[in-house]
Formats: sequence, structure tokens, C-alpha cells
Amino acid sequence: MRAFVFPRVARAAWLVLLLAPALALAAPKGKPPGKKPPAKKPPAGKTAPADEPAPQTPDADLGKEPGKDGRTPPGAGAGAGGSAGTASGGAAGDKAGADSASSDKAAEPTAEPTAEKPSGEVDVDTLRQEYLSLRDELFRSRARANAVASQLYSTRIQIRLTYASGRYYSPIKSSIRLDGAAVYEDSKGSIAADDGIRFDGYVAPGRHLVTFRVEAVGKDDDSFASVTESQITVKAVADKDLVVAAKAKDGGDIAYEWKKKEKGSYGLGIDVAVKTQPRSAGEAKAAPAKGAK
Repeated sequence: MRAFVFPRVARAAWLVLLLAPALALAAPKGKPPGKKPPAKKPPAGKTAPADEPAPQTPDADLGKEPGKDGRTPPGAGAGAGGSAGTASGGAAGDKAGADSASSDKAAEPTAEPTAEKPSGEVDVDTLRQEYLSLRDELFRSRARANAVASQLYSTRIQIRLTYASGRYYSPIKSSIRLDGAAVYEDSKGSIAADDGIRFDGYVAPGRHLVTFRVEAVGKDDDSFASVTESQITVKAVADKDLVVAAKAKDGGDIAYEWKKKEKGSYGLGIDVAVKTQPRSAGEAKAAPAKGAK
């Protein structure tokens, strides 16, 4: 009985071994998973429409909703978190920007018109008041200086200056200096109008320097100008007055002859006369004695 069963089992085993490769080759072949079909290229000269959906990849899991089988598709959690974070961050940034803009607008000062004058405009009234103040102070200083000098010195000096050619020339500026200090200045042509006293004060007995300067222009043609300056030495005598009289002139004719003949001349000069004279009885009595306090 064993001899009869063994050959039948052996033949069945050999039959299975022989049919297994044939069955494997005859089974239908499926598409390999994960392999995408090639995208269709548009014909030459045409552009694929922008709203055409992208080709879908055949996948068995694409039809399933996330969470149905207990699995979450890769990247779904991160994408959701990133989108939520971006949305919340954008909303917070917009709110902060709006708050900052409103605070800046509230902090911005309101421009108010000012009553200040333009920087290039000069306040004439202020300058005039300053000039008058300085002039009064100068006059007071000179008066005090003369008062002090009259107490210290017994010699009084008077200086005169006149311009003798005022008919043809205008003295635009004149000045007198005594020992280097300016004691008279004028720019109105006063020396051509009168023969007044330009300085009256007291000096110490002895040698002194007096300087005269006159600037003039022609009345017929002001392009012809001249400057005359002369310096002289005088000597003051104690208890006597000293009178210095100067006369400036221009004896030339260039200012009115040049237009006619294109020739002319300058005759510049300053004549000075110096003398002492005794004091009058009233002045001698009013003048304090030497050493008096």
C-alpha cells in the first residue's frame, strides 16, 4: 500500500513544480505604483491654457479623506500650522501698523503761524535806537573827558576846518585827528557850509600832532576825485588858549574843463594858521588852579 501511494504523491508534486512558472508568466501585469505618466506637450506654436488643471497622479490613497484611516498625509500638519501662523502674524502686523500710524498722527505737532520776520529783513527801528544810544553815550563820554581834562590841564585848544572850493568840488568825507585820536568826522559836507569849530578841548602843555584829511569829488564830473591829507605839529602853552585854523582847497579846473578840452589840473592844499591867545578874565576865573581837587 505504501508503494502505491508514494508514486501518486510524487507525481502530483512534480506536476505543481512544472506548472508554477507557467502560471506566474500568464498572470496579468499591473502598472507599477508611484510612476507618473508623462505630461502631454502642447503642439508647436501653442501655449498650454493657464486654467488647465495639473495631471493627477493615480494613487489609491488620493481618494481617501485625511483622518479616515487614522493617518495624516505627510506635510498636512505643517502646512496648516504655517498657514494659521501666517494669517495670525499678518493680522497682528496690520493692527500694530495701524496703531503706530494713529499714534504718530496724534503726536505730530500742529503747525502754527509765527510772527517772526524773514531772516533777510533788517529791523530799522532797532538799529536807529541803537545808533541814538551809542551817539548819546559818545557825547557823554566826550563831555566827561573834557571835564576831566579841564581839571588836569590848563591849556585849551580849538581846531577849525573849512573847505574853500565848495563851488566846484564837494567834500564827501573829512576828519581831524589829535595825537592819533579821531576828534572830528563828517560825511555831509559841513566844512564847505561854514567855518565852525570842529573840536574844543583841553590838552597838556607841550607838543601835539594834528592831522587833517579831506576827500572831495567834482560837481560837474564826480569821476574826478581827490584826497588831501596833511599833518602838522603845534605847541600848547600853559594857561593860554591855542587856536588852529585850517583851510582846505582845490584850485584845479579838471572837474569842469575836461569835458571841453580834455585837459585840466588839481590844485590841492591845506593852509593852517596857528596862534595862542590869552584867556579872558571870566575863563581864567572859572578855570581851576593847578593841583585843585
